[in-house]
Amino acid sequence: MAEVLRATAEELGRVGYLALRVEDVAQHAGVNKTTIYRRWPTKADLVSAALRQAECGGEEVPDTGSVREDLLVMLRRFARRGRTPMVRVMMAELSHPEVQAIAHGLKHKFEADWVKIIARGMARGELPSETSPLLVIEVITATVVGRVMRGEEPPDAAFCETVVDLVLAGAVSIARTRVHAKSA
Repeated sequence: MAEVLRATAEELGRVGYLALRVEDVAQHAGVNKTTIYRRWPTKADLVSAALRQAECGGEEVPDTGSVREDLLVMLRRFARRGRTPMVRVMMAELSHPEVQAIAHGLKHKFEADWVKIIARGMARGELPSETSPLLVIEVITATVVGRVMRGEEPPDAAFCETVVDLVLAGAVSIARTRVHAKSA
């Protein structure tokens, strides 16, 4: 079935979600379309599975002992995925309700991996305890999403470092400001 998911990713990157046909995926994968429909009853199910496989890619959530380094690993991975035709096409078609539903379904796993890193950073005292993990994730990943949506190249390693450093410094600064405001 890995061949079906690979063929789905390739077709998705070539023609987009709206023009994707299960018949074409089956032909490229060398299977009957009924084989695909038995496992994935809808096109959305098939595309979700292909995106999940691409998202996971066999990579573990990093644990370097540093929230900064872990976030850099994650952001570089995210930027690398943003270069793939499959992701670029899905971003371009985000206004379609089925594509929105697929993206929403994948969001929880995506966020959970980042939240683990931020929670570890909070536990180690690298981030304030009142840090909002979802806000940190949104601000960090928005740089890549924005570039992909505009058709630009995703950020390079140096830009990723700047973004992560800026967000981490901001999280610490906001916590200090709130502490000083409460004591005043």
